[in-house]
Amino acid sequence: MICPDQLAGDADAAQQSPRRSWQSANRWGVLAILLAVMWFSSGCGDELATPTRTPVPTWTPTPVNGAAPAAQAQQVAQAQPATATEASAPPTATFTPEPPTATQAPTDTPLPTDTPTPAITDTPTEPPPPTPTPTSAFQFQLEAAEKFPTDSLAVNVVRIYLYVYSPAEFGLPGYRLSVIHNGTPLTVDEVSTGGLPDPTRLEPSPYTRFTNLNVVFVEPQAGRWEIQLIDNQGNGVGPVAPFDLTADERTRELYVRYKQK
Repeated sequence: MICPDQLAGDADAAQQSPRRSWQSANRWGVLAILLAVMWFSSGCGDELATPTRTPVPTWTPTPVNGAAPAAQAQQVAQAQPATATEASAPPTATFTPEPPTATQAPTDTPLPTDTPTPAITDTPTEPPPPTPTPTSAFQFQLEAAEKFPTDSLAVNVVRIYLYVYSPAEFGLPGYRLSVIHNGTPLTVDEVSTGGLPDPTRLEPSPYTRFTNLNVVFVEPQAGRWEIQLIDNQGNGVGPVAPFDLTADERTRELYVRYKQK
């Protein structure tokens, strides 16, 4: 019967013997371990405690080719999760500056233009209208107060025509005129005649009118002439008709017409 101490000594002797090669040493070590296990399990297991064996180191050859690619593949595999983690991070918002505001170009202010002032033209002088007088105070109303140009009269000779009538008949007799020149009353002796009136001019003219009294004054014509219809007692029976004449004015023919109410 082989004792455990002898097997241990054989194993130590085998380990200390020179190795022919790494493969033969591994083979003997494995065989010794198998024999020891079988011996302990068959008879000596009840008498002696199982010694703790130090495992024989095994030699693992390092591959020359293919090792570096495997290591690089492992490094790439380890680096890929980090890359994926970095890729999964949300993008950081990038600040975009606002475009500059466009500046409006200055506009030219138009220069003021001179507006020509229209020339003042002379307006023909018209005789002022008759002064309004309460119609209830007079028996006659003043229908017309006109002045016409004349070449038959010399300068400073003024002629006045009157036509006084009623709608029921033609000219009315018995009426006279009150004539005031520049505030001075002038003498009038003529009296109106009744019946058919006479024309102011014998030839057809735009200035021809009916008349039943006319009077001529020879004196400086310039100034204010005030004419009014009066009765035989000198009472005014119609409104006053004013006229203004200049020193060289040709319209020296004055005409008034009164109509009985």
